[in-house]
Amino acid sequence: MEHPGDLALFEKIKNSDGKAFREIFERYYPPLCCFALQLLGEDEAAEEIVQNMFVKLWEKRGAISIDTSVRQYLFRSVKNYCINHIQHNKIKKLYAEKAAELARQEINSSDYYLEIGLAEKIEACVESLPEKRQEIFRLSREDGLKYKEIADRLNISVKTVETQMGFALKTLRENLKEFIPGLMLFHLFFAHK
Repeated sequence: MEHPGDLALFEKIKNSDGKAFREIFERYYPPLCCFALQLLGEDEAAEEIVQNMFVKLWEKRGAISIDTSVRQYLFRSVKNYCINHIQHNKIKKLYAEKAAELARQEINSSDYYLEIGLAEKIEACVESLPEKRQEIFRLSREDGLKYKEIADRLNISVKTVETQMGFALKTLRENLKEFIPGLMLFHLFFAHK
């Protein structure tokens, strides 16, 4: 409801009357905050918008002309500020989602290429091992046999299996130094059994 004398107070504000500004502020600040809160659903944002609207009102007081009512002007201004705030947040959220998606794609693609490169390098290293060492390594790591089972299958001692696995793992570690990030997985996968 328009208060009688609001237009007269606003004319005083236009002439830099701080007391008139304070009166309008104290009269309309609480209902404008409630209105902004209904539109935004955020206390802090609602208060900030109303405060910013009053700051702009004071800063541009000489250029503002009100034809209808001060109350309508203030509520319309807050509504416009709220709409801008909502649109700005939607744009920020959209950009944040796109940035997050791009980051996920970059991470996933770099991990993919690292895994492919590491897998190819491991296979090349295994293939470069001497024939018997390669066979022992594959029986252990690919077939999942224990050292005793490998020894029994190949008719050699468990100590020979351990020694050959030690040499194989040493060769692989030396040849895969460039894949430092993947080496933690490598050590877990290729740890002695």
